[in-house]
This record gives sequence, structure tokens and C-alpha cells, in this order.
Amino acid sequence: MDFGEILDKWDKAQKEKPKQVQRPAGSGKKLNAPSLIEKEEEKQARLAKKSVPQKQKEAENARKDGELMQQWLLRYGVIDKDRAAEEERENKLSEDLEHVKYLPAEATLDLHGMTRDEAWITLDRFVESCQKRRIRKVLIIHGKGNHSSENPVLGGVVHNFIERDYRLGASGHPDKSLGGRGATWVLIRPAQEN
Repeated sequence: MDFGEILDKWDKAQKEKPKQVQRPAGSGKKLNAPSLIEKEEEKQARLAKKSVPQKQKEAENARKDGELMQQWLLRYGVIDKDRAAEEERENKLSEDLEHVKYLPAEATLDLHGMTRDEAWITLDRFVESCQKRRIRKVLIIHGKGNHSSENPVLGGVVHNFIERDYRLGASGHPDKSLGGRGATWVLIRPAQEN
């Protein structure tokens, strides 16, 4: 029940209050106010008299109000404040490199045995897939280059790719237990929503 309905009920109750009736002088009888049962019967009779077109008009107005609310929501949307606060907190934490360094990797890619070109194409597809799945930190295993005749090939490809790709952020080497210099962790920036 809203405030308008409460006021309407109050006005009706004030109108329905029994008026002070002057008793004729000398009469010892008290005039009785209408009983609660009579008031309820009158109320039911008034409700029954409401015309069908009037009820239809009220229903149509209620429907229009609902449509206006729907239009407003579609135009302006609803902001999820909890989600926005959580994203802001995560962004602040991800700026702290020490915190990010110890976050677990959400996905891993092993490039062992690939050529430079294969590694580059695989990295591009992997980053794209991770960005779509909203993965923030990945681990790329490229090896230390112990079996390469030249400098480590895949490590150089990975670092070159990270420097050139706009989707990637901070990077570094994990602990020895996760590959040390033979692996690189990297943060993936969230995709820009249009």
C-alpha cells in the first residue's frame, strides 16, 4: 500500500465519521452510530458499483506505468555497484606488481618443439582465447634454450610478442618450481567493451 492509498482511506474515514446528532431535549435515548458491520456492507456495495470500464482504465494505466519503467531501464540501464567495486579493487591489486607476481596462472601454454612462426601464431590465438574467457594471468612455457644451437629461440619470440601485443601487460619469470627462466607469466588486459 502506498502513501496515496493511505491518504485516500483517511479521507474516506473522515467523511464516514458519524456526525454529532443533536438529541431532542428531554429524550433519554442515545442515537447509535452505524455499526462496523453496516460500514463494511456499505464499503462492499461501493466497490461492487465500480463500473467495468473504470476497472479496465485502471488496468491500462498500470500497464502504461510498467512500460514507462521498462523504457527508462532500457535507456539508462542499471549499475551493479558491487561488481564495479570488485573490479576497482582487482585493478588496484593488479597494479601492485608484487601481488600479481604471486597470483596463480589461470591458463598455461607450452611452446616446446615449435618453430618461431608456429609459436607466434599459437601465442596470438592463445591470448585472444584467454581475453575472451576473461583470464587475467597466463603462464607461457618456452624453455631455457638448452638444446638450441643459437640463443634461446622461443624465449626471444615470447618476449618480443609480449612487447608488441597491446592486449598484454606486465610480465615476469615465475619461481623455479614453475619453470624459472624457462617460463614467463604475463597479464592479459580486459577486452574493451563497446
